[in-house]
Amino acid sequence: MNKIVNMNIAPKSLFKMWLDITASFHKLKQGEQNILALLLYHHYKLKQDITNNKILYKVLFDYDTKHEIAEELGINTQVIRNALTVFRKKGIIVNNTLSNAIIPQFTKKDKEFKIIFNFNLIHEQ
Repeated sequence: MNKIVNMNIAPKSLFKMWLDITASFHKLKQGEQNILALLLYHHYKLKQDITNNKILYKVLFDYDTKHEIAEELGINTQVIRNALTVFRKKGIIVNNTLSNAIIPQFTKKDKEFKIIFNFNLIHEQ
């Protein structure tokens, strides 16, 4: 049996929902999820114009980006720095880049993004 839910969602909200849905895998605290969602959103926006990954990540992890995220969330930049340390320890940030496993793969040209879970049911005997 399949259950399909169609939703209209802006990319910024999709990153937050993506992290909510995948929370059992990354096990981030809510505040860390909020920071990562905005990092993913900024990554998505920057990737539209910057094709060189070295430059993209330099801009993504720049003070100005961290400051913008901190302002939007109403936190100070030290909280961002602490979250980045957590992300490194959990393998979300590797060699100063976001792990591809955490980045939903879609572009501005895409009209839909699908998340598919396949549950293999094991019934008790």
